[in-house]
Amino acid sequence: MKAPSSQKINVKKRVRELVLIALLTAVLSAGKMALSFIPNVEIVTVCIIAFTFVFGIKIGMPSTLIFCAIEGAIYGLAPWLLSYFIYWPLLSVVTALLTKAIHKNKVAIPVLIAFFMTSFFGVLTTFVDTCFYSGGQSFWNFYAAMYVRGIYFYLVHIISNIIVVGVLFTPLTKLLEKNKEHYFA
Repeated sequence: MKAPSSQKINVKKRVRELVLIALLTAVLSAGKMALSFIPNVEIVTVCIIAFTFVFGIKIGMPSTLIFCAIEGAIYGLAPWLLSYFIYWPLLSVVTALLTKAIHKNKVAIPVLIAFFMTSFFGVLTTFVDTCFYSGGQSFWNFYAAMYVRGIYFYLVHIISNIIVVGVLFTPLTKLLEKNKEHYFA
């Protein structure tokens, strides 16, 4: 028995979505590896913001979660992986919630998202590391010491993400929107 044509269209659309998720996941992984030699400079943030903005959370979130799983498969299980599974999906959710605002200002809003979320990344990773490494002794003193120790890296991360998102978000979303129109029209 033949499937109705609407079912065929839905299957084709779902296959295209799955291929897109795989492609975007590969971009996240390759992009992270490409800049891994520069401490705390990355393009994952701009990519997740752009992917979620253009394709929605239905595509942005699975790409992000699979990226996190791939990171764990490559680098092994460690406290930072928990931070990744909290932070990167949260970045996708925040972007999805602010999509209307991004449509109104395609430079300032993504840069603000990058600023606040990257700032939160430093707080989150320090918190997770403190949970694992403080041994329960003087938690907040240990947290403060860990945060101060990493502040140079956090500042580099924040500043670089502001620049990367400010420069790349608009051309990246234009490219993605053009391809979205071509493949999903």
